[in-house]
Amino acid sequence: MEADRASLVAGYSGQTAIKTTACVESALGGVLFVDEAYALVRDERDSFGREALDTLLKLMEDARDDVVVILAGYVDEIDQLLTVNPGLRSRFPTSIDFPDYSADELRRIADGILDGEQLKIDDDGAVALDAVCADLARGEGGNRVNGNGRAVRNLIEQAKRRQALRLAALDTSKSDMDDPQWLMLLTAHDIRGGTE
Repeated sequence: MEADRASLVAGYSGQTAIKTTACVESALGGVLFVDEAYALVRDERDSFGREALDTLLKLMEDARDDVVVILAGYVDEIDQLLTVNPGLRSRFPTSIDFPDYSADELRRIADGILDGEQLKIDDDGAVALDAVCADLARGEGGNRVNGNGRAVRNLIEQAKRRQALRLAALDTSKSDMDDPQWLMLLTAHDIRGGTE
């Protein structure tokens, strides 16, 4: 079962423990995956988040043979979360860091997205996409490290928006519109914007 702060934390005193308990109970016999777990406790004054975390720890201990709990998130933020409760780090002794995707892996992700949406890319667009994937793999271009897979998805979404604007500005005849291939083609301009 996947959960996040909204799944575990209520807005009223006394309701968080009930909500957290229900979430853990629904995961018994399996895995509770808490995505963006660092958001559970926002700051030292976050009593609802602390209540959720304390309840989660107690239930994990009580049901340690019936549920696996995974806290997922960025390394630095998870390290900070583990300092909130003295027993937290000992209950999560295993940490797995997933490295950022390489340029080749990012390109394969992009190609999968493009294929799934039946989009094609021209030769110049392919060169531009390779360059952007290389930049993302190096953490360049203002993209946060540990999120470069998401950055590729965002890149393709931006390219589709640029393509739509480019196509809307074209002066096309009816015969051009009979061939849908040009409607499915991304260019270097679509990938990079007006920077090339």
